[in-house]
Amino acid sequence: MTDAGAHRELHLLVVDDEAQILELLELTLSLQGFYVSTAAGGPQALEMLQTCAVDVIVMDVLMAPWDGFETVRRMHRAQPVLPPVVFLSGLNRPDTLPDLGPSVQLEYLVKPFRPSELVAAIRRVWDGRSSPSSSN
Repeated sequence: MTDAGAHRELHLLVVDDEAQILELLELTLSLQGFYVSTAAGGPQALEMLQTCAVDVIVMDVLMAPWDGFETVRRMHRAQPVLPPVVFLSGLNRPDTLPDLGPSVQLEYLVKPFRPSELVAAIRRVWDGRSSPSSSN
């Protein structure tokens, strides 16, 4: 038995300020069975989060005018319970991540990564959010 059909179609908000990367992520994740909305930076992502229900956020770290961490902070101020976040970065994961709020569940992937690694990270944060042990 495979788990390919074991999850409902998740709605992802993918945020990146590079148009080519955004397009590639949208195509890759759509082909994996996800429903994908895109935002070309933090301000647009914040606006979209306020107007549509999202299950998981896939967020580039290095963006302008706000980096991914600042975007998540602003999202958290606007919506205290955020969907889980998968951060994508060309930089190694810092030893300590910035404080993004107590309810923010996250994964951190370093580029380059395989599409299967991104899908696995999305499923991990979604499963972690849905599990009873993640409520605290």
